[in-house]
Amino acid sequence: MKSGIHSFLLIGISSLLLISCSNNAPKETKLIPKEAMVVVSFDPNALKEKLQNGGISIDSILAKGFQKDSTNLEDQQKVADFRNNSGINWEEKFHFFNYPKKGNGNINIMNLLFSISDTVVFNQYLSKLKWQDKKPVSKEKDFQYLPLSDNNFLAWNKEHALVMIYENKVTPYYDTVNMRFVIPEKKDSKKDILEELTRLFTQKESASMASVKEFGKMFKTKAEGYLFASSGGTLAALSGMPLQLPKLEELVSNNYTAATLAFEEGKIVAKSVTHTNPLLSSILKKYAGPTVNTDLIKTFPSQNINAIVMASFNPAIFGGVLKELEVEGFVNEFLNKSGVSAAELYGAIKGDIAVVVSDLGIGMTEPQTRKDELSLVVKKPIGKLIINIPAGKPENFKKLLGKIAERGFIVKNGTDYKSGDLFGQMGIYMVANESGLIIASDSVTYSQYKLNNAKATINNEALNYFKGKSTVLYIDIANTLNGFGKDSSDGYYNSLNTARNTIKDIMGSSENFSNNSITSILEINMQDQKQNSLVTLVSLFTNIAVDTRAVARREKEMEEKLFPSGIPTVIRAN
Repeated sequence: MKSGIHSFLLIGISSLLLISCSNNAPKETKLIPKEAMVVVSFDPNALKEKLQNGGISIDSILAKGFQKDSTNLEDQQKVADFRNNSGINWEEKFHFFNYPKKGNGNINIMNLLFSISDTVVFNQYLSKLKWQDKKPVSKEKDFQYLPLSDNNFLAWNKEHALVMIYENKVTPYYDTVNMRFVIPEKKDSKKDILEELTRLFTQKESASMASVKEFGKMFKTKAEGYLFASSGGTLAALSGMPLQLPKLEELVSNNYTAATLAFEEGKIVAKSVTHTNPLLSSILKKYAGPTVNTDLIKTFPSQNINAIVMASFNPAIFGGVLKELEVEGFVNEFLNKSGVSAAELYGAIKGDIAVVVSDLGIGMTEPQTRKDELSLVVKKPIGKLIINIPAGKPENFKKLLGKIAERGFIVKNGTDYKSGDLFGQMGIYMVANESGLIIASDSVTYSQYKLNNAKATINNEALNYFKGKSTVLYIDIANTLNGFGKDSSDGYYNSLNTARNTIKDIMGSSENFSNNSITSILEINMQDQKQNSLVTLVSLFTNIAVDTRAVARREKEMEEKLFPSGIPTVIRAN
């Protein structure tokens, strides 16, 4: 009896261990190679459920999108067939991924992966599609394929389908004999594409993203969207570098970022975790940074703040990276020619940075700067900007400023350094001294900022959100759209107004390094805090689509009135 109980417990514990350690990656992801740089996945079934819970169906969305255009019934039927009669499995996830071709970093391969519910129906749907120069379906041992263009193939087996875009960059070279640039002819990529497709359809799971623990773990979290970024794809680019740095491959390889996207009530939430390899983890742990300095944004010469970006880090981390890569001596030898060392360079800054943007909108050109008739009517974006970078060690910062001044980029004016001719022509107003560097949109904004007597108008929710974070982002969407909406054209005014009344703001942040990872979060907050954000967003996009179709229809009607026989070629070309 005891032996039976022990055996039962052993089996039970083993089963739990197997379940807890099992891979949560969707089965179709075995077609995604391990060297994929980015994988973006979304769950159409989860999105449909969120919409249905909010009282919206796909049919109602499409009906509203076509409500002001009943002339194009053919387009409506095409959409309906794609949804209902294509053989695509809309219950499974879709995945977009890209990766560089092995041995050739100039070739980028992009793919869309999805599942098939019925291969026969899928084949019938493809046979009914018509387009110019359409080629027939062909068969390989492990899949069928249909060329969509020279570098774009659709391939499928009984369960899954891939749309592959084979991007072969052609690099011009200079012919020194004939003294002219030559653009090489693109070779036929069909053979290479079929080789890649064969590799993906036949690769073992151990060679795919499905075998990556962090990738599978990401899908444990219920969400509507997922993103996974790997540093593995950069190794191909590093291998082509003329100078191979010691330990660079070790520093870059096996770093992963996993993110989820969820549509919650009143907001869209994206959460991410960056997992770092042992070497990078040791550097980040040794040179842990402080948190953002909100004192830099306590005052600002405007009550109309549009965006804030802040970051805080330990500048000594640059030295730590150089030491681990065993190139500190080489870098110092190079910098010594300029009269500064690497330690003096990164020691010149404190490690804080604050960027504030305000009063964005569209305005007329200032009267004194108008040079011709066109400038009298053309409107341009306007706004205020402050970038504040406090100094680290004063002696290092002053030495660095002196070296920059010697090259003419900045000029000394008393105890301050200001923009030189080059920066001035670029519209950069800059003032630097032993306290730090400030870049402003103009001299008036700088002077008002330095007076330090105008308290910045930032909502308390955002200020509390900033506390204890290493980087922060804040964008007041409603206020920004309000600034641009005043001058928008009639065709898109309704869309802009709807967007302003839909989206409130965006807030994002990241924590300092902890437990071999860095966690980040991004929230898009809606004006309506009770309605599901997907329902809110779909309503917004549907309204924009209606406006866009209405504008296109009006433009077409205007063309037909002006040119009943069609627009002349000369006018259309220009």
